Amino acid sequence: MICLLLLGDLSGSIPALWLILAGAFACYGAAVLIVLRRGNVLHCSNLSLLLVLIFGLLFRATLLASPPSLSHDVYRYVWDGRVQSAGINPYAFAPSAPAVAELRDASFALINHPDISTIYPPLSQLLFRVVCTIHPGPFGMKVAFLLCEAGIVAVLIAVLRRRGLDESRVLIYAWNPLAIVEIAGSGHMDPMGILLLLLAAHALSLGRRGTATATLAGAFLAKLLPALALPLLWRRLAAEPISLRPRLALIWFPIVVAGGLAPYAGAGWKMVAGLSTYLDKWRFNDAAFSVAYWLLRDPTLAVDDAALALLRQTSALLLAAVACWAGWRIADPFRALFLIFGAYLLLSPTLHPWYLLWILPFLALFPNPAWLLLSGLVFLAYEVLIGYGRNRVWVEQDWVKWAQFGPFFLTALATPVYRRWRPAAAGECME
Repeated sequence: MICLLLLGDLSGSIPALWLILAGAFACYGAAVLIVLRRGNVLHCSNLSLLLVLIFGLLFRATLLASPPSLSHDVYRYVWDGRVQSAGINPYAFAPSAPAVAELRDASFALINHPDISTIYPPLSQLLFRVVCTIHPGPFGMKVAFLLCEAGIVAVLIAVLRRRGLDESRVLIYAWNPLAIVEIAGSGHMDPMGILLLLLAAHALSLGRRGTATATLAGAFLAKLLPALALPLLWRRLAAEPISLRPRLALIWFPIVVAGGLAPYAGAGWKMVAGLSTYLDKWRFNDAAFSVAYWLLRDPTLAVDDAALALLRQTSALLLAAVACWAGWRIADPFRALFLIFGAYLLLSPTLHPWYLLWILPFLALFPNPAWLLLSGLVFLAYEVLIGYGRNRVWVEQDWVKWAQFGPFFLTALATPVYRRWRPAAAGECME
């Protein structure tokens, strides 16, 4: 991590970034193997868990003060917080709108897509406002997200302990370079939604339906993606005898969501304008979506909008089907969420590296070689910044996707075969 700090502007040193991260992931992979090989038979000592946590904190502290360079999303968070501090609804105006021109400062030029209104949900907006009231700027945002990460680690330790697993397996999340670079380095806001999602799953596993529903609603208000977990609630309620009491827990979801939306409802349809643009137009580093588009597109067209629209609808339906099936058939809420969010990442038309943050916590519970491998290979997606930095043209190279998803799918296919022929060895390393 110190080497990354010394690089300075990471977007201008992508090959060096890859080289450094290759070494970091090699060390990380060795640490994961050590923990898993001993973790199936021993619980970690308090000392080993403490060392995992201390080093996880040190890794993050190294990048905390570094300026975000791989992504400028954090500057949009700061903008939304400053707009709210000025008494303006962040959904009402895009940053480039004349109505908010007086709020612009030197960091305005770093805001992505200033002509599009914010896409971030109400609970995230509330956090942005609180942070900007206390300490406006990327550093304050990073600190807030690292506090959420501390919550993620605490929940994982509690879940590992309850399952009788080695608590030091939290290293799989805490030491993963992807989490360190994308949160401590780039300042992405996903940890808040992930924390609330894990709390909801933990509450479900304990039978606390009301708490699970309320925290899932909070997760939805933080990032929207956790709406995919709603089928998990329905499964557990359907399994109950016919009774009104357990079903009253579902009331918490619309109540919490309505409460979160209310302070910003004055913006009307503008609350979803930016999100609608994102869903209709964004496409980057896609996996299965890319293959399907290549098969369906009209080769005479530079961009086949009809094929893209059809694939977006089909992917949404497939994802909904996976979520419903997993929520109904898989008893363990954490395993169900692992499958659901894995399907989301593979079916989505947009897969920025930090999107994999949503799968990382589940790897501490269900170590999977393919996903661990992809959490490192996904940094290849930043190749696009090389051309963008030279001529401001955003063009993806085909080899980048092959280099990421080829090894991922091969590993995913080879793992069950390996486990079948070498069950003892597989049990020692990966579940």
